[in-house]
Amino acid sequence: MREQKLQTKDLIMAGVFAVLYVALVCIMASITGIFIPVYLILPLIAGIVLGPVYTLYITKVPKKGAVIILSVLAGFVMSASSAMVLVYVVALGIVAQIILSKTDYSHTGIRVSYVIFACATEGPFLSLFFARENFLNVCVQYYGQEYADRIDAATPLWFFFVQIAIALVGGYIGGRIGVNMNAKHFEKAGIA
Repeated sequence: MREQKLQTKDLIMAGVFAVLYVALVCIMASITGIFIPVYLILPLIAGIVLGPVYTLYITKVPKKGAVIILSVLAGFVMSASSAMVLVYVVALGIVAQIILSKTDYSHTGIRVSYVIFACATEGPFLSLFFARENFLNVCVQYYGQEYADRIDAATPLWFFFVQIAIALVGGYIGGRIGVNMNAKHFEKAGIA
């Protein structure tokens, strides 16, 4: 696919997909937040669920900068508690965009770029590992001290690497599902 400059319709499409992407992340976080073990594997779950959304977006807007726009918009919402999250998510978006550009938006390129971009769902957890006291204080405000204590006990510092690993696995699975769905359903229906 040849990359062209982003046009107004592309920016609108980026906004729509960013809203969808972020809404799904928020819904999944709200539902899984009730059950701490499930909440802590949110990067895996989100990676799988969001793969088709990312793939359809890349297919609809195969232009340089599209992933960066998605990462900036998603990063702003995810970074409510820390600017570090915004920087992290945008950095992942830049790397994913470079991969797409270098692979000419091939199916393999889309899958690999999504594996990287799927790590963005780890973003909200960065505060848990790098600004722990603030994260736990927010937990106390929303869910109470017992919940915060359980999160604290369940997440030693090394768990950060576990979450990155499961985000990569979720991205791999979600990327494969997304590319397969795109080829089997979206392209045939004329959506992609």
